[in-house]
Amino acid sequence: MRSRLQARSKPFWPLARSFDGRVLGYTTALFAVLPFLVLYIDGSVKTFILSVQSDWGLMVAGAITALGYGLVNATMAVTLLVIGLMAGRPREAVAGKLGLFAVIVGSLSVQVLKHLFCRSRPLAEKAGQFFVEFPCLGKGSGLISFPSGHSVTAFAMAFVLSRAYPRYTLLFYGLAGLVALSRVYLAKHFPSDVVAGAALGLLAGWIVCRFSAFSPVHGHT
Repeated sequence: MRSRLQARSKPFWPLARSFDGRVLGYTTALFAVLPFLVLYIDGSVKTFILSVQSDWGLMVAGAITALGYGLVNATMAVTLLVIGLMAGRPREAVAGKLGLFAVIVGSLSVQVLKHLFCRSRPLAEKAGQFFVEFPCLGKGSGLISFPSGHSVTAFAMAFVLSRAYPRYTLLFYGLAGLVALSRVYLAKHFPSDVVAGAALGLLAGWIVCRFSAFSPVHGHT
């Protein structure tokens, strides 16, 4: 009986690792390059993107960007949680639960930061400038460019799923990367916005999985 319980709990070890220096290293590196992107890259990329946009490209990017909506990711997490509970699959149940928590943590934190930095979106007046009409709470979506919320939720969910299903890590992060690129292609965000969003999403996922190491769920499966 004990061996069966241990066998069932084995899939959770990637989720329950108490420390992952690589993740903190990645997030630190992403945050470190932000000043360079803001000063030297954002404006050039915006000009290039506007010169190569096409109707077909916008349609594809619009479909991809939907994968980054917080509600979409939350629905995916809840679906995974329900399937896990109903089918008696602990790994799916825990992945869904932690995925939902990661999306919530990421979404709440990004909304706070958006309204603190008040950065104007690429196609808005004073594009790229920070602290425009600060505080910008309630002054329109054109002033909440930094960081990218889609990137945050996509990478938060990708982090949790990659812990639950390490075999598909490249797929999960590849999809999250496409979501981030779609935001730039649609001229909704600058590169620095999505890089900051990716870093914040990884951090949100890591925090949720870090605290899950002390969760009763892991101790009793």
